[in-house]
Amino acid sequence: MKNLFKLLGVLAVVLITGVAVMAVFDVCPPQGPWPAPPWCPGSTIPWPFTDLNAVSVSDADDQNRDDLADQNNTPSEEDPDQVFDDSISENERLARVAVGLMEDLSTVNSYFNEAAASMTSAGPEGSSGSASGSSSTDGSSGSDSTGASGLEAGGMIPSGFMDPLPASGYIPAPSGACAAGASPSASFLNQAGEKITPDLLASKDLQVIDFQTLTGGSIDGRQLENTITSLITPGDQSLGTPAGWNQNVWSQMSQFHKPAESLMDYHLWTVSNDIEAEIVSSMASTLEGMGLPSQVINAFNNSQKTGWFAGSPPQDTDRIAAMEIEAVFSGRTEGTIYEKRDFSIPELGEMPQFGPMDGEGSVVYHDPDFGDYPFDLDLEWTQWDELGRVTAGTILFTDDENGVVIEMEIFEDNSREAHVFRDDVKVGIVYVDVNGEISYEDLSQ
Repeated sequence: MKNLFKLLGVLAVVLITGVAVMAVFDVCPPQGPWPAPPWCPGSTIPWPFTDLNAVSVSDADDQNRDDLADQNNTPSEEDPDQVFDDSISENERLARVAVGLMEDLSTVNSYFNEAAASMTSAGPEGSSGSASGSSSTDGSSGSDSTGASGLEAGGMIPSGFMDPLPASGYIPAPSGACAAGASPSASFLNQAGEKITPDLLASKDLQVIDFQTLTGGSIDGRQLENTITSLITPGDQSLGTPAGWNQNVWSQMSQFHKPAESLMDYHLWTVSNDIEAEIVSSMASTLEGMGLPSQVINAFNNSQKTGWFAGSPPQDTDRIAAMEIEAVFSGRTEGTIYEKRDFSIPELGEMPQFGPMDGEGSVVYHDPDFGDYPFDLDLEWTQWDELGRVTAGTILFTDDENGVVIEMEIFEDNSREAHVFRDDVKVGIVYVDVNGEISYEDLSQ
């Protein structure tokens, strides 16, 4: 028995000496069911909703959280706008969730505003510069045909605007055009307040020369003018009379008419008078430069130079005047946002005149670690750039169930400031600078 106690004493001395040596040289045992010494990774516990400096998160915990993010198809915490350190306060977490939602909404708005602006250049003398090579509100370039804007390189007009309209009238954005997890679409209204749908096109029995025939597929193309010129036979004596021009040229244009199917078809119909005036003016200059007899020039000027582009004349109230955006979010954020914006296209080829945009909706942000954050949203965008992309405004996030309100203001330089309220008491402010860096001021202490 005495030998047994001596053996246990020796083992205790060896164990204590070994631990001391490990502590001096920061030596850690292999991972196992035994407790880790306090100087080794994995020895701290990441308590949620505590002061930022009160808890240190180990490398092992970082890896575990990154693995969890991967399993939930969410970005790792390296992106501060998307997944947040579990040691920040709940008030700061709420504010950062609002920042992330704002980024998603900005991307949705950017796509459809750029797309609507691009349509205004779809005339015989349009320029591709109106919707290309510009930065969107989320920092992406509109000039990349496969980039975040989703605009096509060959003219920068989205294919959805030239494809047959869905029955609902809502044109979906292509995959990858908007924020991850968002499925936005937009419908368009005319000045009479009518939604532009296939039923509306059918009720008006619209016949129009389509975009491809007009331009050859590019907004700076002039295919239709070349087509008209090809109908003119050199030395044709009948072109010395207005009737000859009507019979040999203008009446021949009906062969190019097609039933209107797309939003672009509808838009071209509403500006058909402007298109006719542009093409006729260009042709008149060409004829003058050819040194033709005055009889031919006068016959051209007195011919029926209007009404040939479309089957029926449009009214001013037929022009596109507003868009309605519906963004359905899924994944990390679930819910639907509705926005409406007025705009007008004063002249063919000119940029549209955008007005304020407002909207509302309800979303739930799903945090894989800390549950759901439900918000009702009210939006008001008050400033925008030349392409109509919003640059400043306010968003109000409200969670009535938990007494949370977040008032966010977005500034023209893309910096943001969000004030967090709990039960009508301001508890914190989150700041986002022009570089996207986030800082937080805790007012609850």
